[in-house]
Amino acid sequence: MRIAAVQFNINHKDRLSNWDRIAQFVNEAAEKKVDLLVFPEYLIGGPGEDAVLDKSASEKFCELARQAQIDIVTGTIIERDSKDGHLYNCAYYVDKDGQILMEYRKVHLWHPERDYLHASDRGFHTATNRFGLKVGMCICWDIAFPEAFRHMVLEHDAQLIIAPAYWTYEDAGEIGMRHNPESEAKFIDYICAARAMENEICMVFCNGAADDVDRPFGTMAGGTQITVPFKGPVAHTKSNKEEMIVTDVDVAQLVADAETCYKVRQDWRAGKVFGGMRSYEVETLVPGQKQ
Repeated sequence: MRIAAVQFNINHKDRLSNWDRIAQFVNEAAEKKVDLLVFPEYLIGGPGEDAVLDKSASEKFCELARQAQIDIVTGTIIERDSKDGHLYNCAYYVDKDGQILMEYRKVHLWHPERDYLHASDRGFHTATNRFGLKVGMCICWDIAFPEAFRHMVLEHDAQLIIAPAYWTYEDAGEIGMRHNPESEAKFIDYICAARAMENEICMVFCNGAADDVDRPFGTMAGGTQITVPFKGPVAHTKSNKEEMIVTDVDVAQLVADAETCYKVRQDWRAGKVFGGMRSYEVETLVPGQKQ
């Protein structure tokens, strides 16, 4: 499976102008015979209520996927739920036929997002793509919580987990920046490697890009990567600037080999891990869900 991830330089002042460049990357990926193309969080617009869009955004991605005959993870779109009226941070997996295989709403909101977004109570799940792979999704700060990955792996047999993100150096705050201005870039790299290794999964992390002008939400930390068991990152952006990475990954074989070697899933399911499963009872804590 050939996977690409675009560390995309998002225009927050003129969000509609992003569509032309999105289409260019889709066409470039198709020329490179990419099977799955991943975009970052907040792709159309940016954090805040002014980024609210209707369903036409996801429909545009469906049309792009159909035209290019390529699977696309849309990055994220801020949408208002027609039933409860809340704003959610939504990611879609669209297949090459333009069909939405999966929608995921962000569960673990970054602290400033909590002022205007609602945390999803739908939890984490997977869908089976055209390659027969169980694919899960999470968004940005979700990756900090290993429970989400354990849930997708043990409850839903995840093999590939995709994480669109909008992650800045300033997310460390004054305290973190004082310790190390590069701390968030290190956080991303270490967490992605850990999640891939400890869960025997392949992972795609796709961040936004930085340009040379003032950023309204901070300077992007880069770190877009495709990370797998045994090897770590098999593709990684060179900086925090705009770039598309492409690589071939035998997801099923890598995941199977990792389980043969380490038997992490087997031991969890057998209850042989400290604090692990007892008769397959593990659950993910979802904010707002009654315990």
